[in-house]
Amino acid sequence: MARILTTGIATLDHTLDVECYPCEDDEVRALASSSQPGGNATNTARILAQFGHRVALAAVLAEDRAGVWLRERLVAAGLDIGACPRSPGATPTSHILRSRASGSRTIVHHRGLPELSAAELRRIAWEEYDWLHFEGRQPGTLSEILPRVREAVTDQPISLELEKPRPGLEACLEWADVLMLSRGWAEGVGARPEEAVAELARRYPGRIVTVTAGAEGAWLAQDNHQVYCAPTPGLRVVDSVGAGDTFNAGLINALVSGEPPEQALVAAVRLAERKLQQAGFDGLGDV
Repeated sequence: MARILTTGIATLDHTLDVECYPCEDDEVRALASSSQPGGNATNTARILAQFGHRVALAAVLAEDRAGVWLRERLVAAGLDIGACPRSPGATPTSHILRSRASGSRTIVHHRGLPELSAAELRRIAWEEYDWLHFEGRQPGTLSEILPRVREAVTDQPISLELEKPRPGLEACLEWADVLMLSRGWAEGVGARPEEAVAELARRYPGRIVTVTAGAEGAWLAQDNHQVYCAPTPGLRVVDSVGAGDTFNAGLINALVSGEPPEQALVAAVRLAERKLQQAGFDGLGDV
């Protein structure tokens, strides 16, 4: 099993299940309520740990009561949080309204905690890991850190998640081996997902580029080679929270395990589909 580091944010997610979305100013009763760790890198790390990998997380954790609860849950999930700095302030919190009628969700996020700083990231011994995964959150910090990471490692792959377009983030792409694009990010590159992966594969030779497009499936390109994985027909969506994070975990798990890119794409799509059909992340690593 591989030693993997994911970097990004850790949040406390509060989820309310409702039969269907209420209208503005409605008052409805929730069918269920739950709290769990969240955040893109955190979700990806928790799933990778289920596959038996030794996973470390680098994310700022608050020193408040919710932060203590979050640390306990992350350790219980098998994550090494030794690279997580602690900071005064309130734990970042997402309030999620999840519709049982459609499986879709609305997220309201509040964050008052600082992001990982370049100084904190410079303390990490990058060479100790077999795979390094970064959320594309802080272009300024990443543009400083990623060249240092590339210099520190030998042949360890670096993956970069590109979920939301952020000014300056494109300058970071050259340092990653695997680029994981959301549909929204891809729209800024090409009119269609298949055009976006082809364009970025052309700009960055040798890189693996993926785009997920929900019910349209997913694409992967490397140099002049492009593959597509169609979604499973008739899939019933129960919970879409973290489906993209699950895809990323599935892709990393397959690639670090030695699977060729085209097979890794299929494995990642099918894992994300399993996530869509269940609430939460438990058991996704079971085979």
